[in-house]
Amino acid sequence: MLMQRLMEATLQESDQNLKKEIMNISLFASLQGTKQQYDNIGAYAEIEKMMNRGEKLSVRFGTTKDRHPYAWVESKNVAGFKYELNDERFNNLIHYLMKGEAIACNSDPMQTESLEEGKDFQLEVMKQFIEGGQTLQYTPLFREYNDRISAIKAMFKGTIFFRIPRTNETLDYLREHKQPI
Repeated sequence: MLMQRLMEATLQESDQNLKKEIMNISLFASLQGTKQQYDNIGAYAEIEKMMNRGEKLSVRFGTTKDRHPYAWVESKNVAGFKYELNDERFNNLIHYLMKGEAIACNSDPMQTESLEEGKDFQLEVMKQFIEGGQTLQYTPLFREYNDRISAIKAMFKGTIFFRIPRTNETLDYLREHKQPI
């Protein structure tokens, strides 16, 4: 009889544990659909520190899935990270790369702007440099084994790397602007 009560108590306890596990699993399933916002404040603080230390930056531009422009920034001392941009943050980053002067942003780092559908931020930045008369250094097309065009823009406090799609439209644009591809 004592053994039977002990068995029943053990079964009840295991049923309660099973219910707790099921409850935890259902709680986990409800959290799967939530999306956290990117910590651009932390990215801004790190960029500011890097600029104040006078580091040379390696920068690549891109667009997030939500069509927000960003810079992928890294240096000799800091691993790469994403820094979402707006006009002011973009201009401050380019100013630092060209002149070596850090300028504080007045806008909220969490406020970003979306690009139009189908716009490639990296290509737009490259076009701004070309139309501004800046010199880019291209990898010869015969050395490219894929469907990309690679170029770099060396600056005083860093380098911008471009890898844009190799399309007839892009090639025509570069040739019209007398780029040495």
